[in-house]
Amino acid sequence: MFYPYNKQPAQLQDTHPMVHLKSLFYSKEMTHVEKRCREAYTKHGISTVIWNTTRQCGLNCTHCYIGDTQDTTGELNTAEVASFLAQLHEMGVPLIFLTGGEPLLRKDIFEILKLCNDYQITTVLSSNGLLLNDQKIDALLSYNVHYIALSLYGPAAQHDSIVGLPQSHDKIIENAQKCIKKGIKVAFKTVVSSYTYDNVPYIIEKGLSLGVKAFYLCDLIETGRAENAKFWRISPEQWGTLAEYLFDKVIVKGEAEIDIGACPSLAPLAVEYFKAKGYDIAHAIQRLSSMSACPVGQGPISVSAKGDILPCNFMQQFKLGNVRQNDLAKLKENQLLKSIATKTNLKGKCGSCQYKKLCCGCRAKAYLTNKDIEDQDTTCILAANTPK
Repeated sequence: MFYPYNKQPAQLQDTHPMVHLKSLFYSKEMTHVEKRCREAYTKHGISTVIWNTTRQCGLNCTHCYIGDTQDTTGELNTAEVASFLAQLHEMGVPLIFLTGGEPLLRKDIFEILKLCNDYQITTVLSSNGLLLNDQKIDALLSYNVHYIALSLYGPAAQHDSIVGLPQSHDKIIENAQKCIKKGIKVAFKTVVSSYTYDNVPYIIEKGLSLGVKAFYLCDLIETGRAENAKFWRISPEQWGTLAEYLFDKVIVKGEAEIDIGACPSLAPLAVEYFKAKGYDIAHAIQRLSSMSACPVGQGPISVSAKGDILPCNFMQQFKLGNVRQNDLAKLKENQLLKSIATKTNLKGKCGSCQYKKLCCGCRAKAYLTNKDIEDQDTTCILAANTPK
């Protein structure tokens, strides 16, 4: 899920659950939205919401963490969504990511976008891009959708194979061009796995050629359809090679913002990498000190299609309540979130790491691997790639 990013680097890490590489090494004033995120978190414990609008999706991606995309029983109806958004408005939460499934499959999606706009909630729409047309793009513009994040997994043949639908790659590229031409900012998002690892340069170069300036790369999470797909993971050494390519694109050449999801150890790796090259890392340390690279419990929350409140999209086992019955403002006192946010109870290598308060490790991976949310993140890439 992509954070609203202006052409000048801004303090994005303070407000959204991912590592924003470019922003770590630039010092700029916070934007109005970012200041509102900070205020909402200080007052109510929530800065940002990622809402899985529906489980419905017309694709069959091999890595999908949702899993079954056909069962829509119990999903929030329009009135319930309106009540949920009203809560966010009352709390001053200024930013929501609408994801899925495929949000455009909701019949009331444009009613929802209108409500977000009326409540002055900045909206980012995450989509597979296949249902877009001129009429829908115009509607997105009219409701001030800030960004649309489109899935892309590689060149045509590989992308189509991964999502299970022929010609989907070409349709996404076509619709990305339409969005950009009409004035909607576009991000490309992908998952990093053995299937897509070699495709990352293609995804970024293709996007840059179209005018895309932001990219979201999420490490593979072994849940949903990928529950038994440990062999799809790339090695820490491969992540190190990929990281050097990304660092070059982001910092040295300044060509794009690259957001990294579910791989928080890339943040301290970036600090070590640029420290070894003589860069000033003070700003990066300051940014990560205010919110660790895995920010569970530090402002962002997720909400499922059924309204379940979760610490993170990938932590379906930890239901903190439901927006139908629970006051979101009371999450500030949730003991699980408070415990994780302090970072004092981390175990294993995460607990003894000098960067534990800046990184925190991926808490979702820690639980999925060890059944302990405070255990070590066994996918850490720092040790294998720290410059000597």
